[in-house]
Amino acid sequence: MKPKIILCLALVLSGGLMFTGCRGIGTQRFTAFAPVQSPELKISSRIVLDVTSRLQWVKADYNLRENLSMLSPKPKHWKYDMILQVERVVKGEFDDKTLQLHWLREPTKEQYESLGISPATMFSFTNGTPLEIGFDGRSGEQLRNLKIMVRP
Repeated sequence: MKPKIILCLALVLSGGLMFTGCRGIGTQRFTAFAPVQSPELKISSRIVLDVTSRLQWVKADYNLRENLSMLSPKPKHWKYDMILQVERVVKGEFDDKTLQLHWLREPTKEQYESLGISPATMFSFTNGTPLEIGFDGRSGEQLRNLKIMVRP
């Protein structure tokens, strides 16, 4: 009886992914803050760091239908792996000199506006930009409640 239930559940879940796609699964989500919101970022995070970003690699973030396309469409969304060089611990305790962001998803239109960058400059945002980040801890390779702000 149990194998049939597991099989049915697997079919339902895979069918749901077929219709909704798998874009964003496993990506690092974040909240974007404008520089004027710096005090709010500090208050709402257990750990706050001043960092400089360095891009490691970029990968297309296709949904399932796009992944199955034989013509490999031009990607509409991206995800990034970045190394953050820690310059200063602003709040909390953090001993590492670097921090890796794995599969940071591309900002939404509203997040681009909050960060004060345009979609055309996303690659420069992920490479050498001084940032202030806040988070509440780690969960595997992900940072819990990640907040990002471009430092003025």
